[in-house]
Amino acid sequence: MFFIEIVATTEQDAHKVFVTMNDRGLSLTSTEMLKGYLLSEIKDDSKREKLNNIWKDKVLSLKKDDDKGDETFIKAWLRAQYAETIRETKAGAVNQDFDIIGGSFHKWVRDERDKLGLSTTDDFELFIMKFSKFADVYRKIREAENTFAEETKYIYYNAQVNFTLQPQLLLAPICYEDTWPVIIEKINLVARFIDLLITARVTNYRSVDYSTIKNYVFNVTKNIRRCSIDVLKARLKAQSDNLAYDPAAALPELRLNSFTKKYIKNMLARITGYIEEQTGVASNYCNYMNTQTKNPFEIEHIITDHYEWFTSEYSDQEEFRRWRNSFGALLLLHKSINASLNDSKYDYKLSKYCSNEGNIYTESLGDQAYQNNPKFKKFIADNGLGFKPYAQFGKAEITERIQLLVQLVNLVWNAEMFA
Repeated sequence: MFFIEIVATTEQDAHKVFVTMNDRGLSLTSTEMLKGYLLSEIKDDSKREKLNNIWKDKVLSLKKDDDKGDETFIKAWLRAQYAETIRETKAGAVNQDFDIIGGSFHKWVRDERDKLGLSTTDDFELFIMKFSKFADVYRKIREAENTFAEETKYIYYNAQVNFTLQPQLLLAPICYEDTWPVIIEKINLVARFIDLLITARVTNYRSVDYSTIKNYVFNVTKNIRRCSIDVLKARLKAQSDNLAYDPAAALPELRLNSFTKKYIKNMLARITGYIEEQTGVASNYCNYMNTQTKNPFEIEHIITDHYEWFTSEYSDQEEFRRWRNSFGALLLLHKSINASLNDSKYDYKLSKYCSNEGNIYTESLGDQAYQNNPKFKKFIADNGLGFKPYAQFGKAEITERIQLLVQLVNLVWNAEMFA
């Protein structure tokens, strides 16, 4: 065994030796390597020590709930604020900024120091301070994704359907100089756009999975990067218009299946919660989406799964399944109630929908919802909504219910706030 002594005359030189030696295969994370590189370029010992402590504190906070939280943040931050290129989707394409950042991002920062404006020691100091500021914003985003708050509810909504590219998009318009009120307004605007994007795509059976949508999201990221609020609104409005979303065309074809299930549940929860909010009742959205309780909410088919009961209306099993799984023939009910109604006919189900075991959207199928409920009736009148009770439920009623959902979707998901 041989020991080689390496003497560094200054602390800055020590950091440079650290970076050089540990870029040759020793097991350090990209975060540690990035820190070593950035600190090695800062000449003043006291500043370097201060920035080192800031970096360590932020990394600890990022790793608090996720051991890889620091790396996940840095990738999202660098992609949101600095990446200019992404690998093409054709075979044989070469990795670009976006893709390289997903691996050894410390090497990308070093290789692209000119693109990042890293020249003088002051530049490196500022870069670490930006790291600190954006880490705080990222922590706020993660908190908003995990805990419902009225101020940041759209971030929470998007997280419920596991839209993993959300932090990258939310970080894109932020400027280092932004105050917290400006930051909150910006991330809320972008979260509203993401909410509309998800709904527009999934109701047209288009995936929002990472691999499918990353290139589109990256282009939007660059489009909204470091915008003022006014410019951000204009660009999000243009992006929303480009979606060309038409609920009237999409919703009649929307049916429950393995792809749409989690999105339809979210939409029903959002619509029901919206009606509750508009009629003076606290939204029950979080409970509708909570799967960790003993008696969670599930999607309920209004039409019972007995084709033999409905042969006079449906020509075959396939037609019956299409109508039964239609968006207009679905509700949210507690699991226990849902299970108890498996073999029940509509008149019995209706009595349960209109009891305390239902909610305002289920109750709207019966007469009771329209009696002694002035706020609900005002909500209907103010928006010209096609709510009405039904004594029976077949094709005609499902069709009307879909048209009602078109109206409700247009109220809940729209680009008006960008105008």
